[in-house]
Amino acid sequence: MDYSSIQELLREGIAAAKLAQQKSASADLDQRERARELLIRVTEFDERNILAWLWLSTVVDTAEEKQACLENVLVLDPANKHALAGLARLKETPPSQPPSDHEPPPAPLPARSKYARLKPKAAGQAQPARTQTPAIAARPVQQRSGLACPFCEQSTSAIDKVCPHCTLPLVMSCPSCGADIDVEQNSCSECGEEMGDYQDPLTYFAGLGAAYRAGQRYEAGLKAWQAVQILQPDYPQLHVWLSEAHLGIGRPDRAWASLKQALKETPDAPEVHFAMGELTRQRGEHEEAFKHYQAAVQRDPKYGLAWFQLGQIYRQARLQKEATQAYRQAIKLLAAGSIERRQAEEQLERLTPSLPENMATGWPELLRQMTGPVMLCVLAALLDSGLRPWWIPLSGWFALLLAVTGTFMSVSGGLPRNPLMRLLAGERGLVSSESKITIAIVGAILWLLSLLLILLPLGQSYPELPQL
Repeated sequence: MDYSSIQELLREGIAAAKLAQQKSASADLDQRERARELLIRVTEFDERNILAWLWLSTVVDTAEEKQACLENVLVLDPANKHALAGLARLKETPPSQPPSDHEPPPAPLPARSKYARLKPKAAGQAQPARTQTPAIAARPVQQRSGLACPFCEQSTSAIDKVCPHCTLPLVMSCPSCGADIDVEQNSCSECGEEMGDYQDPLTYFAGLGAAYRAGQRYEAGLKAWQAVQILQPDYPQLHVWLSEAHLGIGRPDRAWASLKQALKETPDAPEVHFAMGELTRQRGEHEEAFKHYQAAVQRDPKYGLAWFQLGQIYRQARLQKEATQAYRQAIKLLAAGSIERRQAEEQLERLTPSLPENMATGWPELLRQMTGPVMLCVLAALLDSGLRPWWIPLSGWFALLLAVTGTFMSVSGGLPRNPLMRLLAGERGLVSSESKITIAIVGAILWLLSLLLILLPLGQSYPELPQL
């Protein structure tokens, strides 16, 4: 299962766990069961997912299972305050001595923690029939083979994941398969993916951070970028990548702090303004987001993603002209096949709907659009010859031919699949936006030139006025 599918399962599981907490003890059983099944699936595919273990601890049935989930969290993050608080609560009420009917249920964890303790079932309540779920137990963590940190060469234990001396990670996950790999290994032992050379630690961790970012593996990315921060605090765009990782794992406050620091250090960086725009947009501050997107395109007019987001804001504000221009810029700059470009093309199609297929590819529409400009040149030629076609000079006839050609090219820019263009360029007609614009401009120039030739025929001079 790929990373995005796992994240979708995690989101659904957390949503179900939240619903289970909000409902009464008699009404939350279905949601608890669904949350438990979804979160167990997440841990089966990604056993190092801290959020999955934390939320799973809120929907399991027994104190022993809850303790196993929280201990798994501490294996992955020994300083995790939620897991430590949950285990402390468990020790206050041993599993073998459940509260009696006359005793109030144990108090939930403090309000600052969103991982509330399970409430005990009411006395005499029948246990509903439900399917068996896999047993939950603490899972072993892969041990390192070396006993010295490869970065600072200080002694470490075989189970250390982070050097206690230089605080650099000793184990990183593979960007492709997610397996835990000792930093001293240049490639993944599971899938063969290149991990990089740890002997150049800055390049090593920055390269992994970029790979995690491309795969949207924010938790692993945060670990890599934090290592980069230890090695070089002024690494280019470091705070942008840190904020993106914090936001990806649900820490918007830390993401905001990182971006403010990045904006302070590099106020003219378009990437920083774009990231600020993304974060403020997600916070619902659309006016502030608009300012940052504008700042991004002002500093880098070729920032396609910023143009796309500007188009989205203009469209929501019902500014059709501005939205159309922004979407066209985005389509021109974004990579072909990207999600944002497809969305920009769809929005532009809604703002400027194209003609039906039979009109866009038929002769009637082509002739209709060509008639006006061509007839204007014909009338100009007739008026110039005193409404006597046989008096039209050779340059006039050449100009009329040029007018027809220019009009056809100009119309083809907006009607790229007309029947004549399909004969000349193939069944798809004109495809790229650049070719459409170029042909339309050339056609307009030829048409204007033809009109000038008609109004000012070659070789014709004005008659000399008599002397009075």
